[in-house]
Amino acid sequence: MPFSTAIKEEIPIMTAAVGVITDPKQADTIIENQKADIVALGRELLRNPYWVYQASKQLKADTPWPNQYLRAK
Repeated sequence: MPFSTAIKEEIPIMTAAVGVITDPKQADTIIENQKADIVALGRELLRNPYWVYQASKQLKADTPWPNQYLRAK
């Protein structure tokens, strides 16, 4: 993430934070503090394909669920 922040401060382009971002609050803080424009979660999403929905619940965000998932909610 330090590279993303450094690039963002020098050049007016969108940047991504990558690498060992596993906690929803950590990802949210990166975006809120404008350290990057997007957070990439490669390995974490391979480990847990429901990470986005679990993060949404943890952060109390209102994320729409696909109709097929509603019974499991």
